[in-house]
Amino acid sequence: MKIGSFDIGPGAFLAPMAGITNPPFRRLCLEMGASLTVTELISCHALLFLSAKEKNRTRKLGQKTVSLIERYPGESPLAVQIFGRDPEAMAEAARIAAGEGADIIDLNFGCPARKVIKNGEGSGVALMRDPPLLEEIAQRVVRAVDVPVTAKTRLGYGPTEKNAVEVARRIEGAGVQALCVHARTRDQGHSGPTDLALLREVVDAVGIPVIGNGGIRCKADADQMLAQTGCARVAVGQGSKGNPWIFSELVGEAFAAGLEDRIATCRRHLELYVRWIGEARAVIEMRKHASWYLKGFAGAAALRGRLGLAVDVASFHGLLDEVPVSEASAKEASPS
Repeated sequence: MKIGSFDIGPGAFLAPMAGITNPPFRRLCLEMGASLTVTELISCHALLFLSAKEKNRTRKLGQKTVSLIERYPGESPLAVQIFGRDPEAMAEAARIAAGEGADIIDLNFGCPARKVIKNGEGSGVALMRDPPLLEEIAQRVVRAVDVPVTAKTRLGYGPTEKNAVEVARRIEGAGVQALCVHARTRDQGHSGPTDLALLREVVDAVGIPVIGNGGIRCKADADQMLAQTGCARVAVGQGSKGNPWIFSELVGEAFAAGLEDRIATCRRHLELYVRWIGEARAVIEMRKHASWYLKGFAGAAALRGRLGLAVDVASFHGLLDEVPVSEASAKEASPS
């Protein structure tokens, strides 16, 4: 499939996730077979703050915003996801992101987080309650930039507000070139059954590529979504946390995710994190990733309880050294 001039190869997309899909994790997932990744969501107002004054780039908010829109060496295309409710602010933020190097602008109309939706009157999936405003935002952004624009939605705000088909048609009419749809409503969050029948209706209603999202934990899940909906690709979000190998599985490649592999990847993830953002922040933010990498293995619970002791790279590696790899490997090899 193509998005603008970019040829998107086979494989699943990495769905944007706040605090997760930064340059180190995007790099790992692309190496494992992801076909496209997207930054974590960025407020349009944060981008406006960044560009208001040159000195803002050195302030805390400015530094954080710059880090969110960084690409790792060789990353192409760089898709930057923005969110907001004001059409003019969103258009200007898109121009800023493109000026900072974004190859694709992705519009977030699907985030269910409370601080984003603000009791159903804010941004993210709350905009699905106001299709004309959502359409205006998409139109303004498309007109504002010379790079392709994509979008992400859900099936609707709630079980009685499933308007994904109408919203998809408006998004296509606005000039958006691809649409990712999480096959759940806002109230479901990231759990519960996905509605593949309604996702199929969205696919059939528009001519742009539709990427299905929600509940992809293995190849069987992806195959089912593709077969039942006809979507062009699937996007993996929660299923990739601590498991970048899922992208290898989804393209049909053999992958190894034993405990030794997980520890090795965790160490490399930490290395990439340190290069990106520095040791102090890297070791703090990698604590959650370590928990995900080792979940389900012997010693994982004890490690989680001690991750607060990881205050630098040396102590982080020291904790990983204590994980009983040989015992876990023996259990993995056991036929029982």
